[in-house]
Amino acid sequence: MVARETRINAAVALAVAAGVTFAPTPFLRLFGIDAAEVTGAARFGWRLFAVRNVWVAVRALQGDPSATGAFLPVQLMDQVVFWQAYRARSVPRRAPLMAAATSGLIIALELRRTARTGR
Repeated sequence: MVARETRINAAVALAVAAGVTFAPTPFLRLFGIDAAEVTGAARFGWRLFAVRNVWVAVRALQGDPSATGAFLPVQLMDQVVFWQAYRARSVPRRAPLMAAATSGLIIALELRRTARTGR
């Protein structure tokens, strides 16, 4: 049985992956990134991010403990990227703040899951 927190984390990961894959401009606009900033290179990077999210989410939903265990370290690394982007002002400030908040939710759920299950 896959933990509820894992199912929620996988749903968030899959929703983000779908957004950046199928509608990158409107999805990124939610994060304060203007359509003019969504270049071909940006779409490529976001789609790589989506591939990672899909792989981790699908494997975690299948009960793969390695994938489930990847949520926390991956999100911690993402936090570093988000806060660096915030500090460098490489994207509008809203983008890394919203990304960090979303990532923070995943971190909180993963910490709750590990505290509850012990693994």
